[in-house]
Amino acid sequence: MCSAGAAGREKWVLFAVCATLFVMSMFYRMSAAVIAEDLGRDLNLDPGGLGLVGGAFFYAFALVQIPLGLLLDRAGAKRTMMLLNLAGLLGALLFSVAGGLGTAVLGRILIGVGMAANLMGSLKLFTHWFDLRRFATLSGLLVSLGTLGTLGATSPLVFLSQAVGWRSAFQCLAAFHGLLVLALGLLVREAPPAGPPRNAESQASPSTSGPGPSQALKRLFRNPNYWAISWSIFLRYGAFASIQALWAGPFLMTCLGFSQARAGHILLMLSLGFILGAPAGGLVSDRLLRSRRNAVSLAMACSAAAILVLSRWPVHAAPMLLGTLLFVNGFFNGFNQISFAHIRELMPPSMSGTAMTGINVFTMAGAGLFVHGLGEIISRLGTGGSGECGLVRLVFVICFAAVASSALLYRFTRDAPALRRASARGTRSGGPPS
Repeated sequence: MCSAGAAGREKWVLFAVCATLFVMSMFYRMSAAVIAEDLGRDLNLDPGGLGLVGGAFFYAFALVQIPLGLLLDRAGAKRTMMLLNLAGLLGALLFSVAGGLGTAVLGRILIGVGMAANLMGSLKLFTHWFDLRRFATLSGLLVSLGTLGTLGATSPLVFLSQAVGWRSAFQCLAAFHGLLVLALGLLVREAPPAGPPRNAESQASPSTSGPGPSQALKRLFRNPNYWAISWSIFLRYGAFASIQALWAGPFLMTCLGFSQARAGHILLMLSLGFILGAPAGGLVSDRLLRSRRNAVSLAMACSAAAILVLSRWPVHAAPMLLGTLLFVNGFFNGFNQISFAHIRELMPPSMSGTAMTGINVFTMAGAGLFVHGLGEIISRLGTGGSGECGLVRLVFVICFAAVASSALLYRFTRDAPALRRASARGTRSGGPPS
């Protein structure tokens, strides 16, 4: 049995390894965009082929979520993460030597499968190592740190690719990824040797006595809270992803007349807000409101209001105020990760992996379908009488309706009794969670 101090150090080593693996996941997710020109030239790809290479990651990532959750609960998070990350490592190496579309797509599929466990597996490990009352805060910090991967997949990847070529760049990344997999194998344990900390899940090892896969899915799908949380996350993250990944740029440049460089600077505020909002949302949920439902509902109401104001933003308003508005939208969308803590608490400990990956399917599906669907709407409407700027503003109105509906839908969920009991114990003890 290790000392409390040693166990404390070990769990933060675990957090560091998990966070870095999630940074890699976010990096791989966004990496195809900045090297698209190189890929098109070297692999002789047209725009459709480039789109397939970029989308292959997301399709694989989403499709593997449900079986991933069952595997996390039955085989354990560490073994699952090791297995899938090895597949991702193989995918990165395969992608780096691709000679055409087929090999490149296969490499991206393997990367998508490999990265699918890095967030959900980390959250599963946290259920064994950390106090229940810190879970939303830690998951928010994890998501916030992971966003560094999206920043790394911009200028740093461009500089590395220009220095050594995109193929060698991915081989360097694969080497670093291999070191992380080794660290996961050597430094991380599934659970503390003395059992989980106070108020953590009592299930400290892979479940052998919990419900089987079909029973677990049936129990999850019969829970009305699952569907309310899932559809809410589908609407709100789909709207946010479509604004961040596609429509905010045209809005700033086409409607407001900003240059590409200045639009990029302003859009940075959206990402900065999200980075700060994810851990802040966890703290608000864990310590201030002590309610998942109230924290998410309030955040989505504020986000909806920000999007509505954005849709009516005047052309000659101060850029600083616009940056602040985008920061506010990103900040409150950072509260999105609270839903993982919420569904985890509403389901039995032996089903936490299945529950969290169950709502993550809707996260990824929302992002893909909103980006694609809103694009189809704009294409079908054409410029019409309102012009391109009017159609972009229409996108913001649709996103406002989606996020407002998400806030309303979340009011139909309930907080878990375990959270209320843990909060009550913390209030009586007067101390911070262990």
